[in-house]
Amino acid sequence: MPTASPRATVTSERFPTALGPVQVRISRTAGVGAPPWVLLHGAAGSWRTFRELQAAPNFPTGVDTVVIDLPGWGDSPGVGTFTIGAQAAAIVEVLTQAGYHRWRIFGHSMGAVPALEIAVREPVRTVAVVVLSPTTVIASRAFRQPWRNLSTMGPLLGMKTIMRFLQLIGPMGPRLVAVARRTGLLTLVLRPFVVSPATLTGPVVDALAVDARPAAFAVAAAALGGHDFSPWRRAGGSQLILRGERDVFTSAAEVAELARLLPQARAGVLPGTGHFAHVEDPRAVAGFLAAETARLPAA
Repeated sequence: MPTASPRATVTSERFPTALGPVQVRISRTAGVGAPPWVLLHGAAGSWRTFRELQAAPNFPTGVDTVVIDLPGWGDSPGVGTFTIGAQAAAIVEVLTQAGYHRWRIFGHSMGAVPALEIAVREPVRTVAVVVLSPTTVIASRAFRQPWRNLSTMGPLLGMKTIMRFLQLIGPMGPRLVAVARRTGLLTLVLRPFVVSPATLTGPVVDALAVDARPAAFAVAAAALGGHDFSPWRRAGGSQLILRGERDVFTSAAEVAELARLLPQARAGVLPGTGHFAHVEDPRAVAGFLAAETARLPAA
């Protein structure tokens, strides 16, 4: 796994939380106590999602990086139903046990939801929140009332349908994904996610295939659909909302809706990218994180 700097000490640790054990990869450079960058993946993601981002030459150095496999994803065991509040609390449990008292958070897609929830619950300890292609308010409505939101959230609901199908066929699901990977069909499936699927490297496609977890997606979608976003107006820390210019999952309307909840938030667009901008253009995303680190140094 790429490290945040040549001198980083990388460890893989498992921490107990109220939602069960959570697997975490920590690149230590600044020492325990200094605010790290906490990376939170979205649906069909894990620590593997951030390999390209962390390998970018301009990824922030001199700060720790904490990459968390959310419950049910990556190397963290699955759990039953949970709320976004419980998910956020589990992340704070992990960070506290790891020795951190303040933090910066980067959340992608559904990972933006616990990221911003933490900023509400821990406004003083949250130095900054950067969210990329957040699936938040409009996505929540789509999961609650799918037939009323087909026009605005069709691709996301399509993903939910695929995940539901994989869940129904049970053990055949991973085999079907493996066949799609070998035959090249998976590249076609990825077209809504990225602008140029053919340019993705083998490891990136493999990671997306491995991290397709239909049961975990169903739990996450239910949690998002039942979440109350009104407290987000009290979110603390610096807030930056990023979106891929050609993202069909996170629309400009979704960003506008979120910006109304976060009146202090700034916004940015990543040209020529889709929903996985940190994979398609990791240098550009790393540049935003580096700028945020320099703009808000915290001891």
